Amino acid sequence: MKYYLTPFTLFILGCYNNPTPPSEITGARVSGVFYRQLDCEALNEEIIFLTAREKELIVLQEIRMIESRSQQVWANGSGKGDGVEASELHRVKGEIFAARKVFQNKGCM
Repeated sequence: MKYYLTPFTLFILGCYNNPTPPSEITGARVSGVFYRQLDCEALNEEIIFLTAREKELIVLQEIRMIESRSQQVWANGSGKGDGVEASELHRVKGEIFAARKVFQNKGCM
C-alpha cells in the first residue's frame, strides 16, 4: 500500500514542529535548597536576575516563533520547533518559583 502526502497532510505535520509559545512553557520543578542558604538581600538580587533572564528568553522564544512561521512558507509547512531557549525558559521559570517561595518562607520584604 502506498501513502501519498497531500498539502493538507504536510500542513498538519508542520504544525507539530511549531515552537511552543512562551506563555505555555511551565516552570521546572526546582529544589529550593540552594536558595535557603542565601540571605534576603541575595535572594532579592537573584530573583531580579532570574526575572530579567526570563524576559530575555521570552523575547528569544517569540523571535523563534516568527522565524519558524517564515520557514514554514518555503519549507512545505515544516517549522523550527523548540530550541535551547524553550528548555532554558522552562528551567528559569522553575528557579524563579523556588526562589520566591524561599523568599516568602523567610519572611523577607
